[in-house]
Amino acid sequence: MTSNITTRDEFDSISEGCFLVMPPRHTTTRKRKRVSIKDVKATTSRPKVTLSDGFQRLFRGDEPKENMELRRKGFEETWKKTEDLVEVPYLFSSCNYQYDKNNKDQYSTNTTRRTLGIMLDMNHTCLDNISQFVDRAYDTESTMKSLIALPYHEIPTGLVFAGINTPDHATPFEQLTSLLSLPATPENKRTKDNYVALLQSKDCATLQIMMARVIEQFLASNDPSQISDKMDIDNEENGDENESEEDGEEGESREKHEESSKSYTLTANSGDNTCRLQRYDLQMLEGWYKHQMDIRENKSAPRSNLVVILQDLESFAPDVLQNFITICSEYRLRIPIVFIIGIATSTEILHQSLSKSTLGLLRIEKFWLQQSEAWFNRVIETVFIDTPHTIKFGARPYKFMLDHFYLYDFSIGAVKSSLKYALMHCFYGSSLSIFLPLLGRSRPDTLKKLQEMRKRKLITQDHINTLRMQASFKTYIESICDTEPSKALRLVTDDDFFTTAAMADFLCGIETYRQKFKFGLDLIQVLQGQFSAFSTLRKSKRMLLLQSLETRDGLVGGDSTHSEVTRWLVSLVRKVEPDALESLLDALEGLMESNPDYKQRCMTVVDGESRYKISMWKERLVELLAGDKTYVARMEKKAKRLEGMSLPDMEEKRSTETSKKVHAEAIAHMKRKGTEVSKLAMEISDWIHYIFYECLQSYTQVPMHELVYYVQSKLHEKSFSAQPRASVQTALTNSKHYLDCQCCQGGQDQLLPSEPDSCILYKLYLECGRMINLYDWFVAFGCIIEREKSPADNPLNENEVQARFIRSVAELQFLGFIKPTQRKTDHVMRLTWSNI
Repeated sequence: MTSNITTRDEFDSISEGCFLVMPPRHTTTRKRKRVSIKDVKATTSRPKVTLSDGFQRLFRGDEPKENMELRRKGFEETWKKTEDLVEVPYLFSSCNYQYDKNNKDQYSTNTTRRTLGIMLDMNHTCLDNISQFVDRAYDTESTMKSLIALPYHEIPTGLVFAGINTPDHATPFEQLTSLLSLPATPENKRTKDNYVALLQSKDCATLQIMMARVIEQFLASNDPSQISDKMDIDNEENGDENESEEDGEEGESREKHEESSKSYTLTANSGDNTCRLQRYDLQMLEGWYKHQMDIRENKSAPRSNLVVILQDLESFAPDVLQNFITICSEYRLRIPIVFIIGIATSTEILHQSLSKSTLGLLRIEKFWLQQSEAWFNRVIETVFIDTPHTIKFGARPYKFMLDHFYLYDFSIGAVKSSLKYALMHCFYGSSLSIFLPLLGRSRPDTLKKLQEMRKRKLITQDHINTLRMQASFKTYIESICDTEPSKALRLVTDDDFFTTAAMADFLCGIETYRQKFKFGLDLIQVLQGQFSAFSTLRKSKRMLLLQSLETRDGLVGGDSTHSEVTRWLVSLVRKVEPDALESLLDALEGLMESNPDYKQRCMTVVDGESRYKISMWKERLVELLAGDKTYVARMEKKAKRLEGMSLPDMEEKRSTETSKKVHAEAIAHMKRKGTEVSKLAMEISDWIHYIFYECLQSYTQVPMHELVYYVQSKLHEKSFSAQPRASVQTALTNSKHYLDCQCCQGGQDQLLPSEPDSCILYKLYLECGRMINLYDWFVAFGCIIEREKSPADNPLNENEVQARFIRSVAELQFLGFIKPTQRKTDHVMRLTWSNI
């Protein structure tokens, strides 16, 4: 009895009942059929084909089928572009890796050019360092220069710190595997070819399985035919050394396959007898490696390394890992093995998992990948600011994504899922999504495409009515009624003009707003970097975008007043010193020269004379700084007269009419009577004021912004914020919501005997106080159950009612609604009170 008590689980169940579920009578035991690896891969990789991938005709089924296909195609293309931006493109070993420094947005291959993903761009330096480390791992000259020759065998080991969110490690390590597997070429500055094996803890439960996985991946990297298609290691997993008849037949087929192979035979000689090696024996890998080195074409080339990548160190069994490292160390002089170990936390986990003797077998070098926060900031800038080809988030979806990332899991996968879900919601449920792929095109191309769609009747009357019902279109019509009444009338009455020329202007206007807003944010970043006093109020683009989405007027307030960030920047520019003014003008000029969009489009949209103004300001400043002594003395005397007068501090929150009037008069007086440098600073601040006002308006002022901005927050939050308690309570109070049965037609407050026992007990639970008497609860439950219709030959007895009651109580305890109490042994304590 004592042993039973000590081995009980921590969960102290109220009931002591044991529920036995008997198997069906007609069952036959079947021998488990061994499935080949190729069959499993073919089964899992085959996509499930559905009609139109879930797309349905909208407008109550009246939407043309061509429009539905257009939405499906648009979703696939848009998501492909978005995925190429945020994910890492796979680099196959058939392509030569080449990084083009002049174009940081692409990787070059000998067959194709693929868009460079954000993570690949960010981790490019780290991956290059790891590649160089692997190449020089067994370089004798470099090793002798930096290390002392030791009597024991150290394995070169690179520790890669990849961040705390382990589910996101798959992508960078797959990318690293592809990169290290590429052949060495002069373009990628690689000196050695590598064989790479990527191991995960879920595939390495025991040492034998781990060794077999390593050997399997190395042999398959060069010649997949050398690995048996039906290689299975379930016997090692179960610890069963007895082979069945099936295993014998499979072994014979594997022997025939290897005998027919023309490569080489892996055997171990023991005197006159020849025995077959086990598939987890490293002698097999040693023989294969010697064979590969003997058959290579260039005998003078350095030997290839065998790189073993352990993706998640924290999840590996310590004893398995220690034995694996020890065995590999014994083969180090015969096989050039290199370890790449992924770590999510810190080096402390390495000392906790491995013993000192095992750590002494490793020659460690550390590498750091970019953390997920840096990746997230780049995704925000690229997807929502820099790229015109995808949808943008409104205030609530954007804030939800920020909060979910920073307050929950730092998950890269969750961000990508959120972006994909928004695209799916847009293309699956909105008929106007057919216009989204037209974003980013020039106006002639957009107009031509719209005319083609109108000619093919892809833009129906339902689309036209839906477009005219948008709130932004109504606001736009009201704004031009007084100034352009003929145009407003034509937009409302002329369908051809509205769906072609007007829609082309609206779509191009959305792209123009994006370019302006991008330039405004870049200008804020440049100005924030110029003023050290502004460091406490400095904001990232991520937070500036959030502030712009949340406020009604964007980053520009009403009545031409600016938000806190822009007001401070304008104030600091007005007070800037002459020496700092020169660096400020250089930064502004560098901003316009850095981005080709500003050279070609954006600056002509913002202000056609901006580039000319900045060059003129620089010339004036140079003349002022190089002026003669008489001019300098006159300016100093003028500055002394203005010592008592200073510009009002923009920190003050006063907004009365008197304070505004004093502020305006002070600025006007400084423009008339101030020094030449102060006048120049005033002109620059006025230009910045104008740029901010033109570029940082709210997106809600753009006509037809509903086509691009995703604001459906409730469904988005419901999909990515699990609420298990609400679901459980809904199921217990309204079982018909999930079961969809016809027997439970009453309301939520009615107690029906046809409902599940747990639902009946929970409804009685809601009527109880803090302490629930089990006997009273049982009696009330029995009264409800007795009304249940039962056959005459099998009436309901008390034992059955008691068993059902005990089982329902145990379910409620497991769900967390009740718990036992020591105060009253025949009572339980209620734990929940609100009914969501």
